[in-house]
Amino acid sequence: MERRSTEMPQQVVGKGEVSGEEEDYSLKRFASHPFYTAMNRRLVKLCELQPWWRVVDLGCGIGAVTWLLVEEVCGDGGQVIAIEPLGEALEEARRSLAHLPKVAVRFLKRRGEDLMHCASVRSMDGVLFCNAIHLVPDKSLVLQNIHAVLRPGGVFAFNSAFFEGAQSADTFPFYTAWIRHALHIFKDDYPDIRRKKEGKAQARILLTPEEYRQLLEDEGFELEYLELCPVELPLEGFEDISGYELFARGALPGVPLAVAVDCLKRGVAEAFRDLNLTSVTRNWLQVVAVKA
Repeated sequence: MERRSTEMPQQVVGKGEVSGEEEDYSLKRFASHPFYTAMNRRLVKLCELQPWWRVVDLGCGIGAVTWLLVEEVCGDGGQVIAIEPLGEALEEARRSLAHLPKVAVRFLKRRGEDLMHCASVRSMDGVLFCNAIHLVPDKSLVLQNIHAVLRPGGVFAFNSAFFEGAQSADTFPFYTAWIRHALHIFKDDYPDIRRKKEGKAQARILLTPEEYRQLLEDEGFELEYLELCPVELPLEGFEDISGYELFARGALPGVPLAVAVDCLKRGVAEAFRDLNLTSVTRNWLQVVAVKA
């Protein structure tokens, strides 16, 4: 369930310069890394899906997790329902999975907040919500919808690399150096741009694992599994995180998006070089629960 800015994005084309060309500030580039697929595959395996189950890939994006679900739900009666609010991403998912004859895959354009109003999504065996729950302003409402469409004992699983606790204490010097370099680049290369005063950015309003645990219990789920998986991210992974709108706006609030992305990408490269790093650990939250 990835979102794009409603304003026309600008692309940085040179030092201190931006153009009006459209740029993708979604998770698409970050999602292309092997570690991203590995974390999603691990979550799918933790769900212990059965071949005949009917499961929902909520916020399916371009279908990367849908592929993984198809590998598990491949028996008679098995069905994957891929749900995504962005029509362009949904069509890309439909094209990428069009050649699969063995499993019934349905595609629906819908938001997670409206899931319970979809007549074809009832008594589901499982719902997976990968790398998107941090985007949802009203998480309680989405969980209520998921609870409503699951059968008793049905599985709900989600993961995220964006939560309070994703950064371990031993990596704080890296993040401090990164933001310091990014701010220096902003000051030196964009002297005519002033930072706007903003409220707390969405990327800064992140839940802890314990808050997610409580939220699940409040909405009628029983927690089965919760883990923090340490993942080694190379420089390229952090450069792609820098291009993610949610992260960029939170890391440099008040800075125009394209400028923030440019400063963060260049700043993280300088931080890696200064600290002589080849990778930095980032925690991934993996959660599996069942409908009580």
